[in-house]
Amino acid sequence: MNAPLHNCRLCQAESLTPFGHERYHDLDYTIIYCKSCQAVQTVEQYDAISPTYVGMTPSAIDADHLWCQSDHKTAAFQQWQTLVQPLSTSPGGALLDVGCGTGGFLRYAATQGWKPYGFDASGVQAAHARQQFDQVRQATGCRAYLAQLAQPGLAFAMITLWDVLEHLRAPQELMQELHAALDEKGLLFLSVPNSGALFWKRFLYRLLGRPFSLDPWEHVFYYSPLTLQKMLPHWGFRVEQIGSVVCYPRPWSWFEGGRRLGFALLNHFPAVAPQIYCVARKISQGSLT
Repeated sequence: MNAPLHNCRLCQAESLTPFGHERYHDLDYTIIYCKSCQAVQTVEQYDAISPTYVGMTPSAIDADHLWCQSDHKTAAFQQWQTLVQPLSTSPGGALLDVGCGTGGFLRYAATQGWKPYGFDASGVQAAHARQQFDQVRQATGCRAYLAQLAQPGLAFAMITLWDVLEHLRAPQELMQELHAALDEKGLLFLSVPNSGALFWKRFLYRLLGRPFSLDPWEHVFYYSPLTLQKMLPHWGFRVEQIGSVVCYPRPWSWFEGGRRLGFALLNHFPAVAPQIYCVARKISQGSLT
């Protein structure tokens, strides 16, 4: 599992270069960059799923945690609605939020007329979301989730992954499941931190004397627009649009003011924006490997 990488885990290219090294809880993490697809990835994968995340306790579901998954992202949720509304062939259909957390996005999607479904790897988060949405379950994959629902023939018009893809150790496996779960011409929406921003962010943080970490025990892949353009067709999706996600605002500080200004400027350039989105449509043919 932790042998040296000779090929990119995503595009299989051999053009790998060192990017960094971090140590966490007495474990070493080697981070590499693929020149071919521009993905940044962690070599060592000690756990199939982050134990901190799946082991979350009910006490973690406090006001700050709920805010981070709801009001913190409202502007981005509104951006999503503007993006998908003209592209969806089934507006208001069944929507599956993968990694739905405590249900912040499901609440927004429901107000826009979508039928909310969701699953999350964290049992306590899924339980919280299920208090409002009966169709939420604890699961680590789409196939396992659908088996729990026992709704034969269910297909989704929209599947969303908000800040989820970067955590997946084997993204191609989940993508196969999501492809099968989407209805014909259904839409896939991704929001991920952008690997193209890591170079300037690392330089800036060091310049300001602030600690900089990629959290490689959590974020095992960082995707760029090019990564998504290369990989999604292999997973059975046609890219419709890639762009920059609007800023997730944090409580005000001078640093936060600079952060918001930076987002506003860099969002004109998706190649280096901090956060990117991708809207893709299911295609019936494609290599799902």
